[in-house]
Amino acid sequence: MYVVKSGQNLVVIGRFAQMAKRLSSSTAKRELFRGVVDAGRRMKTDTQKVVTEQMALKRGLYQSYVVANTRGVGSQALLAYDIYSSKGGIKVQNYKGLKSLKGGGRVAKKLNGGRAAFDKGTVRSGVWNNPRVFKRSFEVDGSFYMMRTAQDGVRAPRILWTHDNRSWQPRTAQGRFASTGTKWGKVRQLYGPALGKEIPDGQSAANFMARAPIVLEAAVTPRIAKLLRY
Repeated sequence: MYVVKSGQNLVVIGRFAQMAKRLSSSTAKRELFRGVVDAGRRMKTDTQKVVTEQMALKRGLYQSYVVANTRGVGSQALLAYDIYSSKGGIKVQNYKGLKSLKGGGRVAKKLNGGRAAFDKGTVRSGVWNNPRVFKRSFEVDGSFYMMRTAQDGVRAPRILWTHDNRSWQPRTAQGRFASTGTKWGKVRQLYGPALGKEIPDGQSAANFMARAPIVLEAAVTPRIAKLLRY
């Protein structure tokens, strides 16, 4: 192939070809991947701090829950670093602002506003830094629960059984306790938001999208300059 150009232009073309060759080498890919991993690790730490605040976790949960269950995995083939968690939520006692309210109190009435009678709850929490009362929530002996939607054929949950004289409960002609006709839902312990769902959402996601490009550039650019030095 013949190129009829000035020597200066030919040299420039030759240098760009050399740059492309250097950047496509296995050594360059390893060096660029180190930069991606360095940036990824920095963003992993940053994300862990932000998501802890986002979820409104109590003091002491950063290391034992967030750091212990957040993963960072790099891929040299894709030049990528994934930050994720497969951990679900933990008991609501681990989130800020927990309080059991009186059903007829002012705060409970305000936070239950607009809900049907069965959907009203009494457990207040500050998860997501936004105080709320969970639907159909209640507290028994220091533990916190929520009842699922009422269904036909579901017996009264054992946690709600009482052992008083139950003079209010109707009886059959034989004097046995009769059904009250109340519908119940299954009961489960009350949990807060899951770490795995919070990392790619809300403030955590916004912080990542804003800061990751800056951190990545700072980690990779010096390595590219080193590779292209000639």
